[in-house]
This record gives sequence, C-alpha cells and structure tokens, in this order.
Amino acid sequence: MNDIGQQYVEYPSRKKSFGLLVSALVFVLLGILLTAVGLGEEESAAIAGIGIICTLFFGFCLAYLLLRFIRRTPSLVVDDEGIVDQSSAIGGGRIRWDEMEDLKLYVFMNQAFIGIRLHDPESFLDRQGTWKRLLMKANRRMVDAPVNIAQTAVALPLDELYELLVGRWAAANGYELEEAGLAEEESAAAAPGD
Repeated sequence: MNDIGQQYVEYPSRKKSFGLLVSALVFVLLGILLTAVGLGEEESAAIAGIGIICTLFFGFCLAYLLLRFIRRTPSLVVDDEGIVDQSSAIGGGRIRWDEMEDLKLYVFMNQAFIGIRLHDPESFLDRQGTWKRLLMKANRRMVDAPVNIAQTAVALPLDELYELLVGRWAAANGYELEEAGLAEEESAAAAPGD
C-alpha cells in the first residue's frame, strides 16, 4: 500500500455514509417539528428559530451526504505529488507533499482525525473559495490544522491511512521515518503512561 509511484484511492465507507445520511434526515425532521411547534405557540419564536436553523443546516448536510452517497467520489487520492482531499465539504483539494509541514493523528470530540499542518497555511487558504476558506479558518481555530481527514470519511482504519500518508510524505521530502515523527509517535503510544 505504501509503494512509491503508485496511486492510492480511498472511498468513503458506504455503511458510515448511510448512517450519517439517516442522522442528517432525523435532524432535518426534528428541525421541521421544532419550527412547527414554535410557530404554533405564542412567544415561541426562539423555538421556531432553532427549528429553522436546524432544518437549514442539516438540510445542507443531508443534500451533501446524499450527493456523495450517489456519486461515490473518492475521499482521498494519494500519489507521488501529494494528496487530493475531498473527504468533506471543506476538503482541501490538491495538497503537494512539499506544502505539508506535519501530519498528526488526533481525537477531537470523540472523533478520530488526521490533521495536516502546512508550511504556508495562508497561501493554501487563499486558493480556496470564500465559503470554504471561512469554514477552514474557523476549523483551524479549534484544531490547529487547516486540513483534517475524519475517520467517518474513509473506509480504511485511520491509523493505517496515517502510516501510509506519513510514509509517502517522508519519502517525498527525503526524510527517514524517525525524522518525520512516525517512529517517535509509535513508541510514545506503546510506552506505559507516567
């Protein structure tokens, strides 16, 4: 899987995608219910407002997830040049290996991610559309990486995908795995806690 010169393509898990679709649909229906209840009672504008926001937000999520489910486009493409990230609505697109400063495996709100820090994040953000750039900046304030790949967006276990990415990134930049930090992280993860 880590062979240099070969392209690796990762698709979203159908099972996870279906689960997210059902969840988004439930929240859209909940938003519609809140809106109806809020509009039907006096002085319930706040409930109606929450319902409208819930319906709009999760309606967008539902439309995006349904489109991804039907089209079945790759979440991630790994090749000699770098990656093409389409793992979410704010996927980073083409990111070259030499643009990447660091790759980290982390957990945020009980969700596993691969975070990719860049040498020049502002230049990367300038390449994005306005809406995507705003969402990426907000995301970056929470997790310190402009590019994040969630476990829910890929079928391969995230630790295996992380090893693939670090190996390809290290090889493309002339690093040994120890220099890239993979060996250090693996030994730290295996070491008993203090």
